[in-house]
Amino acid sequence: MKIFITIFLIIVIVLSVSFEVDILAVKALDESFNRALLTFGLAKGLNAVISLLQGTELSFAPIGVGLNFSVGEILDPFNDMVERFSWIMLAATVSIGIQKIMLSLSGALFMQVALMLSVSFSLFLLWSKTLRFRSSITFVFKGFLLLLVLRFSAIVFTLLLSIMHTNVLQSDFTQASQIVQNTKIELDTLNEKNQVLAKEQKEDGFFSGLSSKYDTVLEKLNIAQQLQSLEGSIEKASNNIITLITVFIVETVLMPLLYLWFLINTIKYIFRLEFDTHLKKVLYNEINLNKKV
Repeated sequence: MKIFITIFLIIVIVLSVSFEVDILAVKALDESFNRALLTFGLAKGLNAVISLLQGTELSFAPIGVGLNFSVGEILDPFNDMVERFSWIMLAATVSIGIQKIMLSLSGALFMQVALMLSVSFSLFLLWSKTLRFRSSITFVFKGFLLLLVLRFSAIVFTLLLSIMHTNVLQSDFTQASQIVQNTKIELDTLNEKNQVLAKEQKEDGFFSGLSSKYDTVLEKLNIAQQLQSLEGSIEKASNNIITLITVFIVETVLMPLLYLWFLINTIKYIFRLEFDTHLKKVLYNEINLNKKV
């Protein structure tokens, strides 16, 4: 029993002073932070191009009656969703930033020193030949378990979250991000055509040259087909935005809350833990056995 506990304590010390586990956790959290940051940038980019399209409604009025009104009807509800999506992504990015701070605290020097001192006291009490030191063994082991949880729980949580993303959520995230990105490209293209048309109208005047350029502009914009394609793209993008929201809520809200629940309940359990009777019985038996020998 004592040998098993000793080996376990030595393994804890080796893992604590080794920065490999910290590096792996930080790398995984950086990847998650970059995903959230890029997705937040995508949401803000969508919001910006939609605002530009909605702010240039009058530029199409001389060409096609009802075109601007139709684009506005399509983009208004989508823009509301994109705005909410950008706020969720901002919250997700902040959540990951908080997790990075917690991960940094778990690997701080003072945490490693405290854990090493706790292990040293635990080994001393475990192998002490005198019984007068054994009265504090429960307190020391509780302190060790508390420091152990604080040192490694954030690391284990981060690595498990990275594994879950890679094996469960990554395919949905990649596909949804690509579809939303394609919709942004389509809106950017429409906005560029809108800007060109607005410039031509400003240069030609309200009626000047309108008849000669009417067919060319219609062919360039392909109004009916473009609107139909835009409706389908926005509907598909809306569904995939919901997928992205779900992924990030799971990763940055539900899982951190689950980790917080686990941490609080584990700490409560450590303080309620009563293992001194069994441990002292084992130690007393070993001492008596050594005396007989």
